[in-house]
Amino acid sequence: MSESFSTLQSKPILSPDRRRMLHIIAGPSVFLVLALAPILELPYEIRCSIGLLIWMALWWITRPVHLAVTGFLPLATVALFNFASIDRILPAYAAELVILLLSANVLTTCWTRWGLDRRIALVSLIGVGTNTTRQIMSWFAIGMILSAFLPNTIVAATMIPIVVAMLKFIGIEDLWESNLGTALVIAVAWGTSAGGATSPLGGAPNLLTVEYIQEMVTGEEFLFATWVTRFLPLSLAVMIVTFIYVRFAFKPEIKEIEGTRDFFLSELKSLGAMSSQEKWGFFLFAGAAILAFSRPLYYELVPSLTPAYAFLCCAIICFLVRSQGENLMTWEYAQGKMMWGLFYLFAGGTALGRVLTETGTAGYIAEALLPYASGGGIFAVFVFAALTLLMTQITNNTAAIAITVPITISTFQSLDLNPLPFVYIVTTVGNCGFMLPTSAGGPAVAAGYGINLKTMAVKGFWACLLALIAVVIVGYLLSIYWPTFSSV
Repeated sequence: MSESFSTLQSKPILSPDRRRMLHIIAGPSVFLVLALAPILELPYEIRCSIGLLIWMALWWITRPVHLAVTGFLPLATVALFNFASIDRILPAYAAELVILLLSANVLTTCWTRWGLDRRIALVSLIGVGTNTTRQIMSWFAIGMILSAFLPNTIVAATMIPIVVAMLKFIGIEDLWESNLGTALVIAVAWGTSAGGATSPLGGAPNLLTVEYIQEMVTGEEFLFATWVTRFLPLSLAVMIVTFIYVRFAFKPEIKEIEGTRDFFLSELKSLGAMSSQEKWGFFLFAGAAILAFSRPLYYELVPSLTPAYAFLCCAIICFLVRSQGENLMTWEYAQGKMMWGLFYLFAGGTALGRVLTETGTAGYIAEALLPYASGGGIFAVFVFAALTLLMTQITNNTAAIAITVPITISTFQSLDLNPLPFVYIVTTVGNCGFMLPTSAGGPAVAAGYGINLKTMAVKGFWACLLALIAVVIVGYLLSIYWPTFSSV
């Protein structure tokens, strides 16, 4: 009797095929219920948008189909159910950031062809060490520091390929099944979000906030120096709590990467001097990164050469160069190594954000919370910060700021309250995209490399909660005890 009971317990309740079928059915079922049932008297467009959001989230987490396939759902559902303009959604699949990711992938594929990824991995292991926790913390810190002055998507697109190259060298190919692989890539992605609010150069959401402050509040220029002094304490709060959380949140399957420092030094030495092909691959990638990061220096001279096209130009050069009698890159080699799913996953997340914005779904959620702001106080701070954080996860940080900052300003102005402290707090949490590929550029790039999205969503929830609490408390205390915080 006991044997049969234990045998029954050990058998899975559902076979993998049935479980997959349930996951497949669950997403469209939720969508259809919301689309066809007049729930809460919501407009048809909003019901469909919420249904699409839930459908995509379910499929991204349970993976009954490839992540890239889920990325095409906005096009299919909008075409079939006509709840948004297809002309507004389609451009997301050829957006500049898609071009950026494709071009960066070409350049790092060149590394793989000539072994530069192996050399970079060895240098990283020698410099940071073989302790996996130290590796996670170091990559998080690198992403955090760079994103303070550079757009987070650019930082992620530049740094994550290097991490993936190192992981491949130590034998980790499937990031979804590897705790270490997922943790390292997420560390970079979260680092770019955690440090994003430190300066206006951290990304489009910050520049958008500057524009709103100048147009709706001050009527004059909002200096970058003013931004840094007001936002630095809030950014430090986010950095500290997420840094500590990352230290303990991830449990890699290995504590030490196999091999000693002397071993990696000997392996590096055995590679010999860099070949001319390796040098070409390195300098083309470095050149693209320098052009992306130094854009303000040549913006007026070549205004259309955005980072995406800088990387694209260098990627094209890869196919033109011949070194030592061989082509640096061929299309036949590149197309077999490219991470095509990354581009469509990212595009799908962008398209979902556009659907939520265009249909007024994000704005509807925001306006529903307006009554809770009356009277100000820490509760009002928490409500608007939580709203922005929610919007960031389900749309993206730029869309979230575009929706919530104007509402924040107009709401508190109507209550005869100074909106600036609230804007500072809202913008800081608006940079905290941790949970979903739609949240920010860093998580989107990370997701495209095949990390475990379930891990990112679950652990990202707690990272969001900690960041929210830290920013609300620090921001509220600053507004009370530091008068300069509320001034321009």
